[in-house]
Formats: sequence, structure tokens, C-alpha cells
Amino acid sequence: MSSGTLVIRDSRTDANYEIPIHRNSIRAVDLQRIKANPTGSDRADQVSHGLRVHDPGLQNTTVTHSEISFSDHERGVLLYRGYTLEQLWGSDFEEMFYLLLWATYPTDVQREDLRLRLAQYMQEVPDTVHQSILNLPRTTSPLPLILAGLSAYLAFLPDVIPASVNATIYQSDIQRADRVILQTVAAYGVVFGIVRCHRLGINWRPPSLNQTYYENLFTMAGLVDHSTNSPDPMRLSCFRHFGNLNAEHGMALSVFTALVTASSLADPVSCLIAAITSAHGPLHFGATESAQRTLRAIGEPKNVPAFMQDVRAGKQKLFGYGHRTYKGMDPRVVPIRSILSDLRDVHQPLLKVAEAIEQAAEQDDYFRSRGLYPNADFYGNFVFTGIGFEPDIIPAAMLVHRIIGIMAHWREYTLNRGKLFRPTHLYTGSAELVQGVVAKI
Repeated sequence: MSSGTLVIRDSRTDANYEIPIHRNSIRAVDLQRIKANPTGSDRADQVSHGLRVHDPGLQNTTVTHSEISFSDHERGVLLYRGYTLEQLWGSDFEEMFYLLLWATYPTDVQREDLRLRLAQYMQEVPDTVHQSILNLPRTTSPLPLILAGLSAYLAFLPDVIPASVNATIYQSDIQRADRVILQTVAAYGVVFGIVRCHRLGINWRPPSLNQTYYENLFTMAGLVDHSTNSPDPMRLSCFRHFGNLNAEHGMALSVFTALVTASSLADPVSCLIAAITSAHGPLHFGATESAQRTLRAIGEPKNVPAFMQDVRAGKQKLFGYGHRTYKGMDPRVVPIRSILSDLRDVHQPLLKVAEAIEQAAEQDDYFRSRGLYPNADFYGNFVFTGIGFEPDIIPAAMLVHRIIGIMAHWREYTLNRGKLFRPTHLYTGSAELVQGVVAKI
């Protein structure tokens, strides 16, 4: 059973406590009942306030209830609203978005309505957003360009900011919340396309009401076949398949960051900006770019043994290996390899280096004993470069996929009236009053 009672004896007081267990978890606030005598203790330990849980990095802490996804690392299964990756393999962006956001798989009519609304909101993004990006140097990293574009977009939507209008507008008006979610997703697609075109110095093409979200994204980003002036169907299909793998992954850092921001009742655009900023770090979506950089430094398969020796010695870090959730193989790796087989005609010499690393790791006790296997980032970056994305814009391209999960969690947390995040810390300094210091007024 996953429910029951945890019986605790506090050796400091010999007091016994019974803590309820529900869904194989206990509530941290229930531990506050466990108190020791504050007499003679360090005041910084705050023992009179009850027992606290110290969990750096939230490695074993749940922060919310969610019905969106379930990851079973023991079986290598990832479920979206109860559907397996295999069941959703042929779904398009609109179908995945509808499923994760509204918890049901859409009919053809519902999918088409969502597609058209997203395209309409894309067309409504003001020209000032475009100009705010063009005003920055083309050599600027994609991150500040995207943040500039989204900030400019938010400036033209003053009625979506709760602090300026009504603190609970999204909790009390579901239709309004859904509209702003769609506007946010549409704006990100437009901003992404403008940013890539600006950095490459190519012309940006506006979205069309006749295209899907991904088709508009490719068109706006300049990822088109020059002979047809349209997105290449094979590359579009690979991006769509990879998007279904990346659309959601539970409390990943970008989602958690969005929820921390959402807990203050912030709007979806502001929460997306927060998520984007955290996602670009090299331990999250930035890992794909870091993995590419590492592979370029290795250069050739013959240099892999020396690199692996440096990893074992702690002199090098192998990005894209190991995962906080999966102790075995990441279930997304096998379908990613399938996608790469569709891109086999694209010349990617660094893929041989990556395959040599995996072969070496499979025979290395250092990696086997630690349960280190390639994750989605390790091979995923080759999907993006094979499609035509530059390595430094890969984190932003990954967010095109993950924006589905980010917005689904924002909606769920907001409508469920999630609590404001306010963790505590363990103070390790002195709690004694400083003597002899007089304040001058």
C-alpha cells in the first residue's frame, strides 16, 4: 500500500509521533509537530518551530499535484495524460497541445480550431516586437533576443498582468486564461522565427492562416526548401516527432521555474520568460549546446579514449549522460535514434564521435556502476542540427516543444490555486547578537 502511517520516535525527547502517509509521501508541514526543547540549543536551528526537511536541489520533494505526465524510470515508461509515447507518435503540435492543456485528445474540428486560433494570434503580434529584436546586434546570443521580443510583446498586453488589473483574473476566468496561453505560445513562435532570421541576416516571412503551428514556425524561421519555398516535409516530420518526446517531462527545471513564478499569480508570458532564462543553463536545455561543444573539441572517434579517461579523473564533464529521473536508459533515446535514421542523409561527422562515446561507456565500469546512460540531450542535438538549426539556437528550439508542458502546468497550478513558493534555509552563521555596535541615526 502507498498509504499508511509513519511512526517516529524523537531520540531528543523520547516523544512518539504518527505521520500520515498518502501516495507514498508525507507532508513536510506534518513534521513541524516534532519539536525539541529549545533550551540550550543554537537559536539558528529554530528547533522550537518544529522539524524541517533539508533537501538541496529538491532531490526528493514533491511540490504540487499534477495529472499531466507520469515517468516510470524502472519500466522506462513516460505517459502523457495516460497515453504512451508510442500512441502519440503520429500526433501533431495542435493535438499534443490540446491533450496536455485540456486533458482530452481533440477531434478533427477541435484540432483545426486550435490551429487557426494560434495562426491568428501569430498574425496579431505587433511590429514593435520585430523591431525590438532588430535593434539588437545580430551577433547577440539567442537568449537575450528572445527575452527582448517577449518583453516587448508583454508591453503591448497590459491587461494580462494581474497586478495591474485583478490579482485573480486567471483563477476566476478560465476562458481568459486559455486565451492568454494561446497568445503566449503564438508569440513565442513568432519571436523565435524573427530571432533566427535576424541572426542569419535573412528575410523574415509572416505567418499564414493556412499553415499549422510547426509549418508557420519553419516558414518564419527561414527553414524552407529553396526549390519549393516551403518547409521540407521530412525535416518537419522529424521536428514534430521529436516535439512529441520533448513536449512534457514533469517538474523539469524550466517547468518548476515557471511554477515558482506562477505561484505569485503572474501571467503566462512572464512565467515563460522565467522558464526560458532557466532553461538555457548548461545543466538543462543548454546541455545540448554544451554536448555539441564537447564533441567538437574531441573531434574524431580516435580521441574518445583519452577524453573518457579525463571524465573518469574528473577533468572533463560529459554533458548528455545520466539523468535525475532515469537510473537506466532514458526512454526517449530509442525513438530519437529512429528520428536520426530519417536524417541519415545529412552529413554529421560528430555523430560518429557520440556513438564511439556510447560504445566506450557501455564497456566502462565507471559508467555502468553509476547507472550513466545517454539521455535525450546526448543524441537530441543531432536531430536539431540535422534539421538545420544552428547549435547555439537549439535550446530555444527545444522550448518550442516544451512550451506545451510549461503552459499546461501553468494552467493546472493557477486554476488549482497553488500556494506561493516560500522555502526556508538552514542558517549556518552566528545567531548571537553583536555587542558594542551602536547604530548612528
